[in-house]
Formats: sequence, C-alpha cells, structure tokens
Amino acid sequence: MRLWDKIQEPLKQSPRTRSFLQFLCFVIISAVFWAFLTFNSDIQLDDVKVPVEMNLPDNVHLLSKFPDTLNVTVKDRGYRFFSYLFHKKPKLILRFADYSDGISTLKIDQSNLKKALAHVLNKHATIVSVLPESINIKYTDLPGKKVPVKTDIFVEPREDYALYGVLIQSQDSVLVFSDAKTLNEINEVYTYHVEEVDLTDTLRRKVNIAPINGAIVEPRTIDIMVPIEKLKSQTRSIKIAVRNAPSGVKMLLFPSDIEVTYRSPMSRIKDDAGITAVVDYNEVAHSSGNKVKVMIGEVPAAYQDVQISHDSVEYIIEKH
Repeated sequence: MRLWDKIQEPLKQSPRTRSFLQFLCFVIISAVFWAFLTFNSDIQLDDVKVPVEMNLPDNVHLLSKFPDTLNVTVKDRGYRFFSYLFHKKPKLILRFADYSDGISTLKIDQSNLKKALAHVLNKHATIVSVLPESINIKYTDLPGKKVPVKTDIFVEPREDYALYGVLIQSQDSVLVFSDAKTLNEINEVYTYHVEEVDLTDTLRRKVNIAPINGAIVEPRTIDIMVPIEKLKSQTRSIKIAVRNAPSGVKMLLFPSDIEVTYRSPMSRIKDDAGITAVVDYNEVAHSSGNKVKVMIGEVPAAYQDVQISHDSVEYIIEKH
C-alpha cells in the first residue's frame, strides 16, 4: 500500500473521526506558526533568579545580610529563553574591592548590577531591571569582640521528673563584629526565649542568638542541653548525729537510727544518699520530758521531698 493511501485510510472512517483529525491538523499547524513567530521576536521574561555572592576578604564582615539572589527582568529572542528556563543560572560573583568605599560602606547601584549581570547572562540579552535596585551595606574590618552568652530559658519538668544537673551550653561566649563605638557598648548577648514545661526527657535544643542592631554575632546559634531524669521514691535508714554537745557530755539516742524517705533521680538510686538527720543538744533545755526534736540536716540537691519517719527520739545524757 502506498504511503498516501495509509494517510488517507483514517479519513475513510466515520465523519466524527475525520473532523477530529482535521481539527488536530489545524492545531498542529497553528502551533508551528505561533512558535515560529514567537521564537523569532523579542519577548520579556520576568523574575529570572540569578545567584549572587560577594567575594569578601577574610578580615571583613558585613553588618547586614547580603542578598542570596537577584531577581532580573530580561528581554531577548524567544528561542534563547530555553537557556533561562532549563539551564542552571550562572552565579554572579562580585569583588569587594570594586564596590567598597574604603571606609565602612559597600555600595552597588542599578547600573553596576546590570553591568555585572551582562557578563553572566546571554550576551544578546537586554537587562530591563534588577531587584534589589541597589545594595548598600555597612561593613567592618575590626577584629571581633568576645562576649559571654546569657541564655533566656525556662524549663519545668513533669511532676515525677526533675531537673538533674546544670544547663550545658555548647559555648559560653561568641564573637561580635561591628564598629568601634557599638563594640564598646556590647558586653554580653542573649539567646531568644525558650520555654518548655512538662518535660519527661533531657532537653536538647539549638537556639538563636538575639540579633543586635548594627552588629553581627558569630556563631549565630548555640546548642543547649538541660538534663531531666525520672524520680523514684526510696527509703533508707540513717544514723542520727548529735551536734553542739559540750565537752565531757555524751548524748545517747533511742533509737539512734531513723528512716528517711525521698525521691531520687534514676541514676542516683544505687548511690549512698548523703542525707543526714541531727539533734541539737541545745534543744534539750527547751524539750519536755526525755524527748528531743530530730531535724533533717544536709540534703544533696538531687533529692526531693525528703521526710523522716518520726520527728523526735528519746535521749539519755551521760557526763564523764
């Protein structure tokens, strides 16, 4: 069968099929003409994002954020826009020395931005506009000032858990960069406020340093850790100590031991409690009968809700 016969064979089918094929043919022809006219005429493409970077000397720090990208409006031949749509945009790298005033300011106006972009975009393109329209940033070449970091944090464990240990920071100081006057006024920096309640596990968090107007801080974040442990109730028998007994006087207690109940972090369950119970010889003069008050003495900070089994014991005084 000849090729022409193969092409005509679908047209010999139903009228609906022939109409659809004729319509599809017109659409394809129209698309070809549209593409031909479009690709050979100038068109404008908005919001072409071009990555940008400032090549800074090691001793220079910008005091505000430099833009990551420039939004560029470009006019060019239609067929060249495939390079903007499907190819990776080249990065625009600017030299610090070309735009510094030599004192404290980095200035790049619209014309300089367009001139720099012309070297990385299509050489036939017309750059219509650039956003931001200009870049004006303060900088400093002074060495950084080391200042302490103050954490603004409120932590509250759940009832059966406890804060066990101190807040741990990844670093206790940071470097602040600014002009001489501002550096002289800054003696410490603060983190953003952190608040956590009903904690049941150790808190680990990366927190940001609060920004300072006209200065930058490095690093801008620190890591914190707040140790939280589950509490377990314990009961132990401990010896009662006597204090303030004069020389030659011995105070015998009945019983000489007392039970103490307390809540302990799980990691301290096997430790010697370190809790003490005492009676004060000076209390004998104020006691009635032969009983003296028992008091809780030293309590390690890790323990909570310390209680003793009874508040007094009998005594006998022996003099030598």
